[in-house]
Amino acid sequence: MARQRPLQCPFCDNYLRAPVEINFSTVEVTGGICTCHAIYVLDRTGHNLGDIFMDALTFVCRGDIDKALLLDPEDYESADFDYDLNSNTIGKQSRAGKVCKLVFIRLQHDEKTDG
Repeated sequence: MARQRPLQCPFCDNYLRAPVEINFSTVEVTGGICTCHAIYVLDRTGHNLGDIFMDALTFVCRGDIDKALLLDPEDYESADFDYDLNSNTIGKQSRAGKVCKLVFIRLQHDEKTDG
């Protein structure tokens, strides 16, 4: 079991702020953006990864659901982690309580999100 560690981007290791509310016209998420252009989205329940993953794809496509649906798995990298809201840390949760999840996505190339 991995120990808890500060919230960091899995793609560039930058330390990240706790997720915040973000509103687009087409999607409302709790998450953030790394300096490497990766995005992260919070699933407070830990049981809605499919919905949150779609929200994350839409978020990385700047709110454009149609562009998000056109992405192939080769177009992006993704990772998900257990997340502790109270300590802003990731890693496997050792206690049997509520487990939040964070989904990270970073596009391989930006051409599908431009224009």
